[in-house]
Amino acid sequence: MTKAKFTKMRISGLSLVVPDYPQSIDDHLDHFDHDPAKLARAKKIVGYGTRYTSPPGCTPTDLCTAAGRRLIDEMKIDLSEIDALICIMQKPDFSQPGSSFILHKRFNLPKSCACLDLNQGCPGFVYGLWVAGSLLESASCRKILLLTGDYYDSSPHLCNRLLFGDAAAAVLVEYDASAAPSFFNLGADGNCYDVIINPSSGARLPIRSDVLDLVVHDKQGDDLKLIDGYLDGLEVFNFSIREVPPNVTELFDYAGVAPGDIDFAAFHQANKQIIDHIARKSGLNKDQYSSLTFSEYGNQSSVSVPGVIAHILKDRVSTGRLKVLLCGYGIGAAWASCITDLDHIYCSGIIKEKFDHMRTREDEISFWVKRITGADHDQS
Repeated sequence: MTKAKFTKMRISGLSLVVPDYPQSIDDHLDHFDHDPAKLARAKKIVGYGTRYTSPPGCTPTDLCTAAGRRLIDEMKIDLSEIDALICIMQKPDFSQPGSSFILHKRFNLPKSCACLDLNQGCPGFVYGLWVAGSLLESASCRKILLLTGDYYDSSPHLCNRLLFGDAAAAVLVEYDASAAPSFFNLGADGNCYDVIINPSSGARLPIRSDVLDLVVHDKQGDDLKLIDGYLDGLEVFNFSIREVPPNVTELFDYAGVAPGDIDFAAFHQANKQIIDHIARKSGLNKDQYSSLTFSEYGNQSSVSVPGVIAHILKDRVSTGRLKVLLCGYGIGAAWASCITDLDHIYCSGIIKEKFDHMRTREDEISFWVKRITGADHDQS
């Protein structure tokens, strides 16, 4: 495991945005064989409820833009003081360049601000926080804007989509010589790289006509395409409950704290069943964590850890000081835990915003035709 202790890192602000287009699990009875009893059982065990999804043309970069602007405006951040922008995203607008450069433009950040993109999913927020802490500890940066966003865009036949909700978070992480220490413990197992994967999405199997219409009947009984995301739910459950609790208990030992010293644990909101297993095996009681964010907003991937803070802890972290455990786990397979203090930070709560006037696919094609042929352009 990779362990670290930072003594100069402080989270000072958090803003979180979801697209205001809710979908209820009750509207998807067909995925439960039109059996209300099966639906009720799934809601009780898995925690299904409501999730929020992006409209056509709205990407995680757009969600990050909304979250970042709210944070900047509400905290009155002097953008000339931002030394680095870290963008955590699995689905950037383009495979190259990373979305950090688009966000750098949208926020009009200075040329002295470094850009860094991390291709991370569910454990990504804690990984990004670890990178930010490393930069602050080395004194190479004093203020870092950390942005993370995701959405689940998949085949309509892939029932796993019902787990996921779209969201973005913006976090200001600052150098503070008097900050309480923050402790990290990170790990990964590449042997499980293929349990959550999009097979045809990169250089290994580029999208061509031979995969566009190829339909595979998977072992869970679902039809999917190789251009869609694949998730082996049983294997994800197994590695999560196998690897994450030891990671958390090792972190407790490293930080010199007991489970009872934690005011609240913000676990990645995979689903209620996984969260309950991990929390119990980590020695936490029911008052120290929640799966309610999953039930009300869905699995928000890399945004789900800050999502718990914004949803469950808004008032407590805005008006007081909490010692929190932040824990993400998932794609890779990777996992990461952090113990840090949140002390009178700015916290927006979960903000619902409309994204009704996005560029259409036709608009996007027209833009790039004009751009490449030399016509005037102004990409927003």
